[in-house]
Amino acid sequence: MRLGIFSDAHGNLEALRSFEEVAREEKLDRLFCLGDSIGYGPNPNECLELLRSVENLVVLMGNHEWAALNLDTAKYGMNPIAYLAILWTVKRLTSENWDYIRNLPLEAEFDHCCFFHASAHYPENWEYVRPGDCLAIRLCLEFSPQRIVFVGHTHQPTLLDSGCASVLHCSLFSDGTTYKDPGHSRLIINPGSIGQPRVGLRSPCFVIYDSETGTIAWRRLTNYNPSLTAKKILCSDLPSKLAYILMGQF
Repeated sequence: MRLGIFSDAHGNLEALRSFEEVAREEKLDRLFCLGDSIGYGPNPNECLELLRSVENLVVLMGNHEWAALNLDTAKYGMNPIAYLAILWTVKRLTSENWDYIRNLPLEAEFDHCCFFHASAHYPENWEYVRPGDCLAIRLCLEFSPQRIVFVGHTHQPTLLDSGCASVLHCSLFSDGTTYKDPGHSRLIINPGSIGQPRVGLRSPCFVIYDSETGTIAWRRLTNYNPSLTAKKILCSDLPSKLAYILMGQF
């Protein structure tokens, strides 16, 4: 079975539409969205409505959905720009989309895979799992209920293979970079970000995992123009820095 895993669309409708187009062409069997479908970007409602329309898709809650639902607490744990973007977003969410994000799960499981926005270690704490952070990696693996755990949150495509005792930082990997699951070690896989890629190659990134062959492939969207979303941000009341981040200028 071929799974499409993506994360951190962040209100970027153009990128999400491009991903949906590629997912249809690839004829993926199931899709998993690891959360943060809103925040930062100018089209939160449209992104949520698009996700709601896709079949065979599991959508998780990310820290930005949680922040929208817990504004008073979130302001102490988010950077100022992220919090301003959430304030902007909550003023615009429809009642249907409020109900939708309120009921999103924190985790999902399928076969020998599990899915979280942040770490499997107390997912509601929104801990980052980054290359080099040995404690965060160990806790994520220990608390993962399955052998392979997919996480988002950092916006950085990353792979940890515990059996090889190595971390591969994949932020510079080109479209189609693959890794073969040895089948016996535990893996942490980050698909990168669809809506706000931040490091290395600035094109949106996601993962296709073939559970039969054990092939993990990072894919980048080539049919996406960030300037369209950046212009929308500059014409809104969102912090202008968010437009320049999309254009790779921060």
